[in-house]
Amino acid sequence: MNRKITVIILVVITLLLTSCISASFSGNYILKAGKTLRGNLFVTSGTVTLEENSRVTGTIMLTSGELHIGKNAQVGGDVVLTSGDLFMADGAVIHGNAILSDSDGRVHQALGAIVEGNTTSDIAPFAISVLTKGVALYCVLPIAVLVLLILGLGTWLGRQSKKRVLAPATTVKEEIQTKLQNLKKMMDEHLITETDYEAKKADILSKM
Repeated sequence: MNRKITVIILVVITLLLTSCISASFSGNYILKAGKTLRGNLFVTSGTVTLEENSRVTGTIMLTSGELHIGKNAQVGGDVVLTSGDLFMADGAVIHGNAILSDSDGRVHQALGAIVEGNTTSDIAPFAISVLTKGVALYCVLPIAVLVLLILGLGTWLGRQSKKRVLAPATTVKEEIQTKLQNLKKMMDEHLITETDYEAKKADILSKM
């Protein structure tokens, strides 16, 4: 397996992992006028057509065929053609790079069409960037999420434990206050003597 095919396979796998992907593995793909495809678009063989005012939010990768970006249509990421030509109508915009890895590939760019990034035949930087995103998403991100979950769970359990400790103490204090108030009331109503009150009060307080 030559180097270019290996890079393409790795890029495709990473695209599959790193974002939503709509794939037409063989044949033509048409994104209707005014429609938006959220994610990456991967087509192995055929013609890809983005009609007027349509939009792909991610990257478009076409392994063999032609890509036609219609009037005022947009691609949010890179456009990668391993074999074939790119046609851009007036007002078409590629917000990333246009990468034609085959030296025979051509960009047919109408006046007013824009490629905000670079137009190049070097696929290596794109492949490295996508693979890095894949590693970050599927190696670093889960670990970070797991750490956050553990910290969050620990904080929540700590608060629940404090609530359980504080609740009985608060209840006991309220019970003692109620008993002392009732005892004072009994003394004020001459139901018990002051001596009895002091004795009972000391007994209650000793149980705190």
